[in-house]
Amino acid sequence: MSDTDSEAVGSRAGTAPPRLGPPSSQLSARGRELLDELEALFLEEGFAKFTVAQLAARLRCSRRTLYELAPSKGELVLIVLDRRLRRFGRISEQKVAGIDDPLERIDAFLHVGASEPKRSTLRLLEDIEGFPAARRLMADHYRRTTGLLRELLEEGMRRDRVRPLRAAVVAEIIDAALDRLQDPGLLRSQGITYQEAVIELATLLRKGIEPQF
Repeated sequence: MSDTDSEAVGSRAGTAPPRLGPPSSQLSARGRELLDELEALFLEEGFAKFTVAQLAARLRCSRRTLYELAPSKGELVLIVLDRRLRRFGRISEQKVAGIDDPLERIDAFLHVGASEPKRSTLRLLEDIEGFPAARRLMADHYRRTTGLLRELLEEGMRRDRVRPLRAAVVAEIIDAALDRLQDPGLLRSQGITYQEAVIELATLLRKGIEPQF
């Protein structure tokens, strides 16, 4: 599924946030490689402690090369996060498209983040917490997720695979829960990762929406 296809699917349920930076197809091979390397670095070590010069040194490129991708470190961080979130969206839609049972579709949709080989660390979540623009970006993407989840719940009810519920309310509750589960303090206090917390949420949701026969 292309970037355009993914956004077309999302537009039925909720508006996708404006893309930050050019699509991958308009980047050079080196540009894509650098964004991939930045994502891996941020996942492991966060981004707050780095200057542009330090990022350039870690990636073995010039500062000018990074400034060609974004005019500031903050915008570079947002582009990397936006690219990652859009990829999650495409993976979610691809997984859902290949599953017929509505309950299994909802499970797959929520488990995408937990199945990613490179997982967000507490360091990254702490840095996002301290960067308001990144928090807003995450919220924008989650609003789109809320709309897609509502569609899946409504489909499940039409097919009698989900108990009668107010789909919009349930989707908003899940949206709020996903936002809460990104709180580094909560994760530290429970000794779990964000991905483990999402699995718990998905299990709870499954139990709550299964039809009562």
